[in-house]
Formats: sequence, C-alpha cells, structure tokens
Amino acid sequence: MNLNQLIKAAVLGGALCTACFAGAGPEGCLTPLKPVPSAEQLEWHDMEMYAFVHFTINTFTGKEWGYGDEKPELFHPSDFDADDLVRTLADAGFKGVVLTCKHHDGFCLWPTKTTLHSVAASPWKQGKGDVVKEVSRACGKYGVRFGVYLSPWDRNAASYGTPDYIRMYRQQLKELATGYGPIFLAWFDGANGGDGYYGGAREKRSIDRSAYYDWKATWDELKKRQSGTVIFSDVGPDVRWVGNESGYAGYPCWATYTPVPLQAGTEPAPGTVRYRLGTEGTMDGKYWIPAEVDVSIRPGWFWHEHENSRVRTPENLLKLYFDSVGRGANLNLNVPPDRRGRIHEEDKKSLAGFRVLLDELYSRNFASGAQAESSSSWKGHGAEQVLDRKRTTYWVAAPEDKHPCVVLKLPEPAAFDVIRLAEPIQLGQRVRKFRVEVRENGQWSKWTEGASIGARVLLKGRPVTADGVRVVLEQSRAVPALCEVSLWKYPVILNAPAVNYDRNGRVTLASAENVVIRYTTDGTEPGPQSAMYRNPFFLPAGGTVKAAAEYRGRKSSVTTQIIPVPTRDWKVVAGERSAAAPELAIDGDSSTLWHTHAAQGELAPPQALEIDMGRPVNVAAVIYTPRRDSATGTVDRYAVYLSMDGNTWGAPAAEGEFSNICANPVPQRIDLKAPVKARYLRFVGKRVVEGSHVAVAELGVLGK
Repeated sequence: MNLNQLIKAAVLGGALCTACFAGAGPEGCLTPLKPVPSAEQLEWHDMEMYAFVHFTINTFTGKEWGYGDEKPELFHPSDFDADDLVRTLADAGFKGVVLTCKHHDGFCLWPTKTTLHSVAASPWKQGKGDVVKEVSRACGKYGVRFGVYLSPWDRNAASYGTPDYIRMYRQQLKELATGYGPIFLAWFDGANGGDGYYGGAREKRSIDRSAYYDWKATWDELKKRQSGTVIFSDVGPDVRWVGNESGYAGYPCWATYTPVPLQAGTEPAPGTVRYRLGTEGTMDGKYWIPAEVDVSIRPGWFWHEHENSRVRTPENLLKLYFDSVGRGANLNLNVPPDRRGRIHEEDKKSLAGFRVLLDELYSRNFASGAQAESSSSWKGHGAEQVLDRKRTTYWVAAPEDKHPCVVLKLPEPAAFDVIRLAEPIQLGQRVRKFRVEVRENGQWSKWTEGASIGARVLLKGRPVTADGVRVVLEQSRAVPALCEVSLWKYPVILNAPAVNYDRNGRVTLASAENVVIRYTTDGTEPGPQSAMYRNPFFLPAGGTVKAAAEYRGRKSSVTTQIIPVPTRDWKVVAGERSAAAPELAIDGDSSTLWHTHAAQGELAPPQALEIDMGRPVNVAAVIYTPRRDSATGTVDRYAVYLSMDGNTWGAPAAEGEFSNICANPVPQRIDLKAPVKARYLRFVGKRVVEGSHVAVAELGVLGK
C-alpha cells in the first residue's frame, strides 16, 4: 500500500471534524487563533525544564517557612559554590535556575538597601557575600538563564500590611531587576498574610490579597526594567501555577486559561483564585497562560538532613517529566542546597541518573528518514515539515479538508512506544482531539489518542514494531497544523522495589517477577552480600529499610523507607468529639481518617487525640499524615505532648506549624529536640487550613 492509499484509508475511517474552523478562508489558514503566546512566552515554552533553588536561612533552622525572627547569624554556608550548583543543574538538562532571593521569613540573599535582615548581617564572607550575584554570574558562565523568587509575604518586616511595605517590596524588585543581569522568570506565590514576627509585634496580620499589592502596578515596575521577563503566579499573567506540588499537569492541559476568583465580583490575584482549575487550564480560555509544574526532588522544599534518604529516584524524575513536559507544561524541579551550600550527593546522583534516562529516551528518533504525506496541505506547508522538529516549519491542512491526517512511512519496521507531537503554537492551540494509528504486519490499528497538543505532548503507548504511523486530527478549533511528529523508545527501567508495612511491623517488599531483591535494615546500601528477600519480615521497633532490585546484571535505584514504631498495641484513650472512629488514625491505612465533628465557637480547634502506645517508647519524632482528598480539617498548627502515666503531661514536647501543608499534603515529620521516653502521646490540632474540625489520616512515632 502506498502513501496515497494510506491516506485514503484514514479519510474513510476518520471521524468528521465537528468544530467550526476559525480563519478557514483561502487566506485565513495562518490567521492566529487567539489568544497566542508572546515572544517571551515562546522562549519559555522552548526551555521545557528549569530548576528551583530553595536556599535561605530555613536551610539552617530545619523549617519550611521561617517565622521572621531568625537571627541573620544563622546563615553561614561552609562551602557555597555557585559554579558547582549551576553546572550540576545544567549537566542534568535544566535550561534555567530560579533562586529564592527572599522567602517568607524576609531574609534577603543579597545586600539589599531595604532591610538589615540580609546576608550583609551574616558571618558568611564577613557580611560581604551576595548569593544572588554569584548564582546569576554562574548562570551566565554555563549558558543557563537566571530567574528570581521574591516572596510577597515578609514575616520579618515591621511595615508588612501597610503601604510602606509595598514601597519596600517594589524597591527590592528594582534592586533585583537592575543589578543582576537578564531575568527570564519572576516567581510570585500566593502565601500572603498570617502569623509573623513583624519587627517584634509577633501578631497575625491579614491583607486584602486581591488589592494590597496592586499587582498590575507592581509587575509594570518590573517590566519597565526587565521587558523580557515572564511572570509566574496563580493568575499569570504569563505563566500559571498548575495547582499542585505533586509533580503533574492534568491531561488535557490547555495553554489557554481564564482565572476565576474565589469570590464573585472580585479580581483574581495570587492567593485568591480557584487554583485547582490551573491543573488543566481552560479550553478556549481568554488568555495564553500556560502551566508550570513546580515540584521538589525531596518531600520538602528546603534541605533537611532526615530527607537525604528520600530523594526522588531517576525513574521517578522521568515520570515527572512525562507528567509535566509531556503534557505541554514546563517542569520547575526544586533542588535545594544543603548547609554547605552544595547540592547533596544523593540529589546529584539522582540528577545524573535522570539525565542518563533522558539521553536514552532521545537517543534515536524512529521517524527520522520517514516519508511523510498528508490528506491535504496548504501553500508550501507540506507534511514533510513535521519531521525537522522545528516550531517555525510546519504542516497545515487545507481548509476544506474534513478529515485531516499525516502519515509517516518508516524506512523499515521500527520498535517504539512513545510519540511526540507539537503544534506551531504561535498560531494558537488548535487541535481538540486526535488519534494515532500504527501499521503492524500490514494491518492498521488504533494505538493511542489524545486531546490537547499545544507546545508538545508525549504519549506512551504499548510497545509496537511498525512501519507506518498515522495521526488523524478528529476535532480542531481552526485549520489544524503540526510542527512535529517524532517516535521514541522509553528507556528500559528496572524499578526500585516497593516497601510496604502494616501496623504489626510486618514489612513486605515487592517488585517485578523473576527479580532478586536485596535489602538492609542497618542503614547501609544494599549490595551483593545483603540479605535476599524471600518472605515478609518484622521490625518490632521500627527502623529503616533499604532495598534494590537486580535482574540480569542490572540494578535498580535504592528504595529507602523509614518504618515507624508498630501501632498494633496502640489504643485511643481520648478523641475529642469524634465524628469517625479514632482508631482510623492508627490503623496503618492513610486512605482512612479520623476527624472530629465540625464545630464552632468553643468547640472549634484546638482539638486533640490521645493514645496509649501500650509500652514505653523512646520517641525521637512524631509523624502526622494529613488527608489527601481535601484540605478540610488539615492541621497546620500543632502541639505534641508525651507522658509516662497519661496524667502528667507538662510542657509540649514539640509545637509549631506545618507551613506548606495545604499545597504539599505529604506526611509531616516533627523532630523532638531530644528523644523522650513515654507511653502516652497526645497530638493537638491547634489550627486547621480549612473548616472547623481536625482530621488525621495517620499518626505514628519514630523510635531512637
């Protein structure tokens, strides 16, 4: 069968495109379907990946959000090396670096003239250091673009909440915009207002998030000095938050977006928008505001020593890549330096492994050398232009073509399982529905399908060996155009074993069939001499399990799982105003939860859960696991009490806040200053993110 016959088959088997074409006249095929990206947004799309660098005084306090009362003297990296940091990220494939120049604690990583709360007051380099300058210079040296994060919230500034602070904030933006070279992206988040130090006031300050910053004027001040900067926030105006910190965009993920305010009649602004709508965007939205997926390589955003064993594996990073870049978004992966000021060795190892997998994925384009034809084409925009993978050259269907498709005839049968498609988005996002067919052994069959394409989409289908590929565009908002059809092979991956445990302390390891699993329980890396897993085993006092899989000379990444003290003998002594069985908080299943009754007035939080652990335990840390399905009842301020007799409790063994738990609802570890021997545990939810009751998916403790 020749290409013309292949195309006819697609026409006969294709679905009618039901959408009405915009610009369907003879001269209108290339009329952009608005909205369309700006020149700066197009450059941003082409980056695909850049890195977040969360580094500040929190690195030295162990917090995620500093309160604002931290002494500048605490900031003292022992071996900061911006060259090593940026080179590591560049080598991993990241095209930019976004530095947390100021986080919510207000500590500035450059010697600003606006506050004394900066590196100029720290002992690092005798107060003469400038982290922002060193990172921006290193970016220039290694061909990586430089971006800034400047928290709108400042828990240190005495003026926060007044007009004086806005003047101070804009001056900080001016300093960054005029002293550190080109800025490709400025990152603004929605965490604004709340408890803080505020120059010694130690109080809660609330602001009108939709009006206080006068964001248009603030951003205009930045754009005057950095016209090429794209601005990120919940509402753009150039790049939007994807609505989660779990590392995925939705699918479809539309680059167009219409922000919706929390309250009707108000203007959407950072922190006051229905942010979950950003996960998929808005089909035919009013503005071109594509999604950024921001996620950390660790559970937290800042470096914490106890998370050194919980760095994402290379295989997981590749999954994040497909779930973000592969859905048309850009990936902003956070890689936080440690107290030396260096990327930790575990993070470096994972980044290097990720780059190996990316290189393997893109090592061969099986569409290279293919012959391309189409059901129709318009004025020199033939099907062959999908093969060069350039956004500036593209195929365009004829406006009268009701069943547009592109067919590739491969030079020889090829084994692949990934297809990458892209639209020339300077013409807008046009395709609404498509399917992909492959020819195996002379027979055509449906292989995969999708909705949005936009800047790019990567779809992983079943492995096939085919000599033909057919992309049928079933629905489009305007005359469809494609600038890329390429074919790839997903890397062969030996996944790390899954480590599971129950409330009895019974540990099970799972991997693919015929795979050998080796593991340790003493904190060492599993190797050839380590125990081979055959049956479940018990850790009666908890501990750390490290496991790796082996198959035909290959070894997987290492899974590290901290096993808490078994809760088999635990009993709930008191659970205030329970609306669900308190035992659900200690059943070893994070999909179930205990929660109190929704309450008002004197019945609102603080609310507590009290547990008899059955025997004395040397408690080193407490783990609170929030619910995943909703923010209602999620604790963000807590107190932990410990007792030997259940009557005498004394002062809290620990208290504080789960700073970023709403956006990042992962298990929260509360480390005690020193281990405490106790039989009874009382967990108090002092405040919740939403609602008026307390919810606990799981409570656990780590022994010492």
